[in-house]
Amino acid sequence: MTVDRYHPALVVLHWILGLLILLGLFMGTFSLERLPNSDPSKLDSLRGHMINGAVIGCLMVVRLIIRARTRRPVPATTGMDWADAIGPWTHRALYGLVFAMVASGVALGVNTDLPAIVFGGSEKPLPASFDGSWMRVLHAIAAKLLVALIVLHIAAALWHQFVRRDGLLRRMGFGIHR
Repeated sequence: MTVDRYHPALVVLHWILGLLILLGLFMGTFSLERLPNSDPSKLDSLRGHMINGAVIGCLMVVRLIIRARTRRPVPATTGMDWADAIGPWTHRALYGLVFAMVASGVALGVNTDLPAIVFGGSEKPLPASFDGSWMRVLHAIAAKLLVALIVLHIAAALWHQFVRRDGLLRRMGFGIHR
């Protein structure tokens, strides 16, 4: 039996994760990147960013488990063979980049002793800069790629909704699940 909507738990996780991911990208770009490590308020920003990243990582694992155990609608078509071919790869890349962001953030934190510094227990100051870390570079590259894929994801959803008028957004909306 086919379904016309995603499982309600996947819908909730999709929208919560979307907001948390945008918040994390916003915090990293407009707060953390602009604050020097010598600024005392950097610790609060890092704490919020790290907690947000940990929540994203946990919810992504829950989402993958639920996704594996529930039925999904048939893949949407765009009317363009090339777009239909890249759609599944784009979704996989979104998942991969989110996990890359979480993993590189964790690795950066561990390599610089951030959990002890940010959450207490260490009198050690923040490093003068994170720029020398290859994990910081990976985190930044993954963030830029993630932003590009999010824009593509939103553009594709709007294409379906307003150009194709195929009701795609209903599949990831709240309503009766059949």
